[in-house]
Amino acid sequence: MAGAGVPMHVPRKITGHGSLTTTQRYLHPDARSIADAGEALSAHLTVRRSPDGPRLRVV
Repeated sequence: MAGAGVPMHVPRKITGHGSLTTTQRYLHPDARSIADAGEALSAHLTVRRSPDGPRLRVV
């Protein structure tokens, strides 16, 4: 369910766990999820940014 995007409080209720931490112990990300996260981080870190940092634009 977690891999399908179901909020974590739902599987916690279904399993009867009293704590979200207990439910999280049973989560095991698959290789694709780990690769996707790595690619997202790499893309974020390689974006060209202004040397002065972000600028707010008043509209």
